[in-house]
Amino acid sequence: MPQALVSWKPAADVWSVMENLCHVDEFIPYWTGQAEQAARQPDQPWGRDHTSTARIDAVNRAGARSLADVLGSIEGGARAAGARIRRMTDQELDTEATSRNPKWGLKPAAFVLDHLVAEHVEKHLGQVRRNVAQYEQQK
Repeated sequence: MPQALVSWKPAADVWSVMENLCHVDEFIPYWTGQAEQAARQPDQPWGRDHTSTARIDAVNRAGARSLADVLGSIEGGARAAGARIRRMTDQELDTEATSRNPKWGLKPAAFVLDHLVAEHVEKHLGQVRRNVAQYEQQK
């Protein structure tokens, strides 16, 4: 992928490929940990909202990272998350806890993994694909 494409923003309010990837790199371990917390400490609220500094900082640091670094980190983070998830029992995955974000309310730990990891990755993959297509169209 050309560097120009990696950092290209189709619009001022749209993340670049690198910003999307940096966000994915940050949220896979974060949401995996939140699923574990929901499963093992259901009396504690889980999650965050869009004002989270870790989330914003990861995106803001995109310009200082290389594509190889981010892709390697995502791969390692996904492997580590997979190992953590495989250790969770069905009972833990079914355990419900309340989110800090009122949008979610009371949800099982499996929801965090399904929606905030797996579906979230798919959403950002779609955004990356959209950026690539738009970049190619402008040539």
